[in-house]
Amino acid sequence: MILLPNAAVLRHISGTMKKTLLLIAPLSMLALAACNKSETPAGGDATAETATTTAAPVELPPAITASGTYRCADNTILYVDFLGKNEAADIRVGDKAATAIRVTAPVAEAPATGTAPTAEAAPAGPMKSADGESSLSGSGAQINVKLAGKGAQTCKS
Repeated sequence: MILLPNAAVLRHISGTMKKTLLLIAPLSMLALAACNKSETPAGGDATAETATTTAAPVELPPAITASGTYRCADNTILYVDFLGKNEAADIRVGDKAATAIRVTAPVAEAPATGTAPTAEAAPAGPMKSADGESSLSGSGAQINVKLAGKGAQTCKS
């Protein structure tokens, strides 16, 4: 065994490791490439093409049409985002980053068959949350809100 100074030993070891790594890397990539055993026909998969063409169109969520900050009678601050054509609203209590309570308008009944469709009517009744504990009515400068655990109150912007 030949004794070399420390710097020479390190150069020798690092040069050997680089050569070994350069030889091992392509071999390991070749082994991993052989693991892919899925075979795709040259013409493509006909069932995959039909599955993508028959997918139902995705409906986007309603856009925010108006936002407001309201102070209620008990000094609670509400941040309200009105969505779509007054079909839903997100209510945040106390902080803009708080978890939103989604309230939605009641679904309008479809007109009877054979009658002409009328212009979109405003939703009947207040918007309510899925659990029914929160509700919101009104828009603009004054709203009426009932939150879970609190009574109904009027809030102004």
